[in-house]
Amino acid sequence: MNNLGWEQAAEWASRVGLAATVDRVKQKYVDQNGCTQTISRINKSIYFPDEDPALRLTLKMPQKPYQVAYLANDLLPYSESLQLLPCLLWMTDFGFWSEVSERVASSLVGAFRSSRGEFAPLIEKPAHLFGSTDATDAQTLLTIAIVFGWDCYIIPENATYYAFTSHDEYLEVVCSNTETHAFFKTRLDGWR
Repeated sequence: MNNLGWEQAAEWASRVGLAATVDRVKQKYVDQNGCTQTISRINKSIYFPDEDPALRLTLKMPQKPYQVAYLANDLLPYSESLQLLPCLLWMTDFGFWSEVSERVASSLVGAFRSSRGEFAPLIEKPAHLFGSTDATDAQTLLTIAIVFGWDCYIIPENATYYAFTSHDEYLEVVCSNTETHAFFKTRLDGWR
């Protein structure tokens, strides 16, 4: 796993075929304990330059917590018979839920990242580039993002699709071609 900052993530996404721009704003506030907290607000634009609305799937998030790990697995460029294709998990909106929820989510993500050698705050390096041997790590981090309602993009290096999990309790999978759309329509059929 390699961590990328905002601009690096936008450059990586652009290199693989998406149009990606970032206008990031950091906001600080004082929590109930008098500690200064920082949240990220960003204007982002991530899309295929020739995006076709007919190749977009929109689904509700699972209602049962144990289903989230399965959904995360289905969204990654991975199958049981193949290694993970390199992909970027880019957390673009986080830190806006209740203090209790965010404290737990931040602790989990911080422990995950530090155990893999990343000590920079998530707000500085919110993107995670996973290689072919990192399937479980990618699934773990995506599961945390979904459970705690953080916005997260999944962008495979081959750019045949991208997925977006939203804090508004839906996910989108946008495909670049009809074959990939048909694959995800079948793969995600049980999530409808």
